[in-house]
Amino acid sequence: MKSFFVRSLLWLMPKRAYTNIIGAIVRRRFSARLIPWYARHFSINLEELAKPLQEHKSLGEFFSRKLSVEARPIANGVVSPVDGEVSSMGKIDRNILLQIKGHTYSLEELLVDAEAAASYADGWYVTLYLSPSDYHRIHAPLDCVARRYRHIPGTLYPVNVHGVSHVQRLFVRNERVVTYFDSAHGSFAMVKVGAAGVGSIVVPFGDLPSGRRRQRGPILDKPCQETFAKGEEVGYFALGSTVVLLFPPSVMLRFVVSPGDKIRMGRTIAQIGG
Repeated sequence: MKSFFVRSLLWLMPKRAYTNIIGAIVRRRFSARLIPWYARHFSINLEELAKPLQEHKSLGEFFSRKLSVEARPIANGVVSPVDGEVSSMGKIDRNILLQIKGHTYSLEELLVDAEAAASYADGWYVTLYLSPSDYHRIHAPLDCVARRYRHIPGTLYPVNVHGVSHVQRLFVRNERVVTYFDSAHGSFAMVKVGAAGVGSIVVPFGDLPSGRRRQRGPILDKPCQETFAKGEEVGYFALGSTVVLLFPPSVMLRFVVSPGDKIRMGRTIAQIGG
């Protein structure tokens, strides 16, 4: 009964309107008054900030805050692109990924690209959840070159434990941005999944749709040529959300993290080479 109630609530929730309202509020200068409370409530380490707390002009700016260079040292191997929690990871079963125990989705649904999906079948994946308390900027897990990005319109279900537990195939329903990279170890893809309350997904190599086109517009697919050092910023969320990393089977990974682990950007999540 409780499960049915939660599913119904998530289904009926005015997701886009809710996100637009939250976005409008946190972008206003008056919202800066909430920053000290927000920082205390979520126990945010203010010593890591790139600039003083009072210099953030809105709560939205604080959500997407930058950190000092020393705050996140970069380890060896494949590093986490974000601060967050490992929600699922492992070998891709043909083309099936695990959302949470009992819930799966397919590569082709996620990427909306049969050719790309085929190249990652039987490969590797790791799903990283960013809560509202986490640092929201996204970084390169390896030295790499972005070759192509793809915006896939969709709705905005919450991606917290209630959302992933009660909404089947949530990650393929929500708005998302897929970026394809090349590296010295092979190709990989990064999927940035939007969520309720996320005002925008921002990438440095191109403009993304806004307004209604984020939900119902055509898929945007564009080439790009942008080089990133490991640990360099490749985008950010305006609030918490989820990142899925995909590697083809030719890239042999040995994961050094487990589901449920809290991790920080720059920490090793896998070693390459078995």
